Amino acid sequence: MIENLNFVNKIFQPSENFIRDKNIKFLEYLSIGNFMKKSKVIHKYNYEKKIVLIIALILLFSFKLYMLSLSASVNKVYLAEIEMTIDHGARTFVENILSKAESENAPLILRLNTYGGFLDSMDAIIDMLLNAKVPTVAWVAPKGAKAASAGTFIAMAADYIAMADGAVIGSCQPRPEDPKVTNYAAARMRALAEKKYGLNDSRIDLAVKFVTENLDLTTEEALNFKIIDFKANSIDELLEKLGWTGAQVITVEPGFLQKFYSFLNDPTVIGLFFELGFWLILVDIFTPGTQIYGFAGAALILLSLFGIGILGASMTAIALMIVGSALIFVELKYPGIQIFGFAGLVLWVLSIILMYREQPYLVVTIPHYVVIGLLAVGGGFLIFYFHKVRRVLRLRRRMFDIKRLIGMIGVAKTDIKPGKYGVVYVATDNWTAFSDHEIKAGEKVKIVEVVGFKVKVEPVREEE
Repeated sequence: MIENLNFVNKIFQPSENFIRDKNIKFLEYLSIGNFMKKSKVIHKYNYEKKIVLIIALILLFSFKLYMLSLSASVNKVYLAEIEMTIDHGARTFVENILSKAESENAPLILRLNTYGGFLDSMDAIIDMLLNAKVPTVAWVAPKGAKAASAGTFIAMAADYIAMADGAVIGSCQPRPEDPKVTNYAAARMRALAEKKYGLNDSRIDLAVKFVTENLDLTTEEALNFKIIDFKANSIDELLEKLGWTGAQVITVEPGFLQKFYSFLNDPTVIGLFFELGFWLILVDIFTPGTQIYGFAGAALILLSLFGIGILGASMTAIALMIVGSALIFVELKYPGIQIFGFAGLVLWVLSIILMYREQPYLVVTIPHYVVIGLLAVGGGFLIFYFHKVRRVLRLRRRMFDIKRLIGMIGVAKTDIKPGKYGVVYVATDNWTAFSDHEIKAGEKVKIVEVVGFKVKVEPVREEE
């Protein structure tokens, strides 16, 4: 029995060679399995790379086809002439022309030739270009043109940039220097460059130097550094390089309203209108006659306030302008204290200077200095005039008490209606008059009351 069992064990017990062979084959099987798994992973990775590459090529090819079809379908192009300060007028101009171009699905070309302008208007135009529904092109032209400060930012926001021979682009450092404004401007420029050139492109740092180092580039330099897309000296050459040859070019310039906005957006004009309006009102108050000076003065002040609104002047500048005007009023109201008039003129000039300094990209050119100088000289003459008026008023008060006019008879030189002023001739002089009755020119009148330098009159009846 035992022998039989041993025989069975021998039959079913594997030999050492058998076990070794089986183990080797099993290990080989395992290694082949791992290799197959690795091969599958590698094959899958390569397959995914090929899929991504194919998708990228398809997208690129589709984009090229889209651009070619777009170029082929362009039959109209709008050309906006921007040879002006980047201000509220330029902002409304770009807004209107871009809206029209989008409604007609026509590309927009901005021909830039500007020293810059206002920060808020610049930002508004940048936002318009970044969100434009049609291709946009910034073209610094004609030959020798410039796109400085705000103009450079606007150019960077466009889809394409072109320059004519002898043109210059750059110089975006804010003035006066303010770390907060400079940091914002540098970040704004970096964001525009990243959108245009892509991330981690060396041209981004070069574009930021427009702000941090006041870098300027000529047409050839900008072309060599690939900051701009191409060079073009004429609109036909520009259209050819854009692939829009044969397109109808509709040239548009700023209209009257945009030019009027630009005119009112100037701190010198704002200060001049405010002060001139104030002086006209003072002249109307202290001299007899019709109310034309007062109405004109009020209109000028309203225009200056509108300009302040679109300029966004600080409360400090506005306060200086108002206090300066108040000091001039004190000088005229209480003659003898001459320093008030000169102090008012100084504060008025300071308010204009402050409004300029509050705009980091507004370039003060020679014409601005000339106008401010002429205004200062004119203000000096006005102070001299006030001095003469003061002497006349003193003399007049000594020689004639205006209250003595009450009861005197005169003649109406203009029609006088209730609630409105007119002119009467009394005591060898013209006087601003008002009445509760309707009086025709040429009728006799009687002065019944004196209010300041104005007189209240009544018609003289025949029985009187």
